[in-house]
Amino acid sequence: MRWFAHITLIGGFAFSVTAADLKPVTEILTACCLDCHDAETRKGGIDLSKLLSEKNLNEPKIMALWEKVDKMVREGEMPPKKNDSLTPNQKAQVAKWYQSTYVLKDGREHIGQTPLRRLSRYELINSLEDLLHLSLKQPYVFSSEVPALLPSTLETILPPDAPGESGFHNDAEQLADSEPPILKYSQAFEYALHTFAQDSEARGKVFGFKEAPANLADITAKKILQRFMNRAWRGYRNADNERVVWHTYQRQRKDKPPVPSLLHAMKIAMLSPAFVYRIEAAKDHGTPYRVSAHELASRLSYFLWASMPDSELFTLAESGELLEESVLSAQIDRLLNSPKRLSLAEDFAGQWLGFSEIASNRIFYRNENWNRGVYDEVLFFFDELIKSDRSILDIIDSDWLYQSNYTGVRTDGPVHSFPLKHADIFKWRRQRPKGIRERFYDPPRLIKIKSDQRGGIITSVGILRATSAPEKTNPVRRGVWMLDKIIGRTMHAPENIPALSKSKKVNGKQLVDLADILKAHTSKAICISCHKHIDPIGLGLESFDPYGKWRTRYKNKRPVKAVGQFPNGDKFQTPKQMKQILISDYQEPIVKNITERMFTYAIGRKIQPCDQPTVKRIYATLKQNEFKMNTLIREIITSPQFQNRQDTP
Repeated sequence: MRWFAHITLIGGFAFSVTAADLKPVTEILTACCLDCHDAETRKGGIDLSKLLSEKNLNEPKIMALWEKVDKMVREGEMPPKKNDSLTPNQKAQVAKWYQSTYVLKDGREHIGQTPLRRLSRYELINSLEDLLHLSLKQPYVFSSEVPALLPSTLETILPPDAPGESGFHNDAEQLADSEPPILKYSQAFEYALHTFAQDSEARGKVFGFKEAPANLADITAKKILQRFMNRAWRGYRNADNERVVWHTYQRQRKDKPPVPSLLHAMKIAMLSPAFVYRIEAAKDHGTPYRVSAHELASRLSYFLWASMPDSELFTLAESGELLEESVLSAQIDRLLNSPKRLSLAEDFAGQWLGFSEIASNRIFYRNENWNRGVYDEVLFFFDELIKSDRSILDIIDSDWLYQSNYTGVRTDGPVHSFPLKHADIFKWRRQRPKGIRERFYDPPRLIKIKSDQRGGIITSVGILRATSAPEKTNPVRRGVWMLDKIIGRTMHAPENIPALSKSKKVNGKQLVDLADILKAHTSKAICISCHKHIDPIGLGLESFDPYGKWRTRYKNKRPVKAVGQFPNGDKFQTPKQMKQILISDYQEPIVKNITERMFTYAIGRKIQPCDQPTVKRIYATLKQNEFKMNTLIREIITSPQFQNRQDTP
């Protein structure tokens, strides 16, 4: 356990910027922005007077504020239309200063400091399964007798991870800022090794023998442990740590049989930082350089599988062939053909879109089949984007969806299929477990829909349920979810918000319609700036009740008014029309947001200004390739941030 002492100090991000001439930009801020956003007025809660000094450019809060200014100016959000807009020259000055100061380094692209990454709980459990050739999670099978949404034993032992600023549990900075739960690791590894010791097939794969020998030659034991350490540490070599593991085995052998001695030495190897962390060799370079083949193998497998490299990746890493473009391309296809790619839908999309709450949050529980069906509809939908290489814009609207028999929501349409790019992993998983005789749970089916009420993930039952209050819809929550998760516009709630019920009466008049109540509730200027974006989308989804069913009237018999107008003036009368506006008018921010979300998950940190050039290139390539999901995955893997590291900012 002492091995962790120096590791826990590494991982935080450092920033160092050298500003271009700030004066022209501060003159623009003073002339065009400070009337509304100085220390006194703080319209929208924003004080831009903090940006007038060069002394605080490295402070994270100041960097975040400059990033917001840059985005608002680029997208024409600020100054507002009623004010004089910035001239093209002024916009260019702001953009040039921001790029020179925060995006580039000495006038060149770079990738930012590469963080040390500790395995998340999800990654650690997957890695234990692959390392020991065991099934340690609840099996993902389709039977009402197997409660697959309940936590596994390892999930009850290991503490859950808190999401970082990136929004994901694999956030390197968040994991670095928290103490590794060493005692919990020890308990988890003991449980995994105990399970391994009971499994003759697993023992055969790791030890090379199924039955425990009465004696074992040192040379054989050393080979077993060396092979195990090489796999557990993912190609990382450290002679001192290897000696610790071997000496542990030798001490145990003085009074214990070979197998218990091997198991104890294996536990010590697993408690090494080389297993719990994804250690990479640093060269103390301030410019990007290529990672090794073993490091690339780990980056690839943890992105696409959320687990360690398999034997084929190890072999290609050992030979160095993985660094060849054609070999890497073939491995991307192979990994996406594997059932392990489920992690992209389960871990990445589950966290990003929030539908994992259907499985983990008891507030949303109705019964096993309903929750399982609702969860699987979204899970299968996202995997279909990969399996059939669909456009990522199908998330917004599509003429197909997955439909479960258990949600109570029916959509007319025939059973459907697409030409497959990758294997149907759910077909592979539809296996009857031994001893299960009761009626099987029926998985959702892919159907071609005829109605314009449905289509896309945003009107799936799982998302509509996860963005509702326990027993009623919440248009503000749904609107904020759409803006944050799909469009990429983060909303921060102002302080001292009055209850919605306090806005039901205006000038003595009782308001009944939800749209009128929301309008009264958000009449203050500080509210309008956000709610003009939130409310149209939230109200546009009011035709769906808290459980995702279509409705035209509320329980009190009043009609549902699911209509709205976007800030750009576009109006809609139906969810279908709203989704069409999103695809036509918000296509670029939606695609860039989805790109940034997956990119963030892949590299284990939040997006930084230095990532802007890469995101722009990925967007341009996606646009040329009909926004295909597999194009997005490949472009992330071939990006400088994914294939390189940088040790100093």
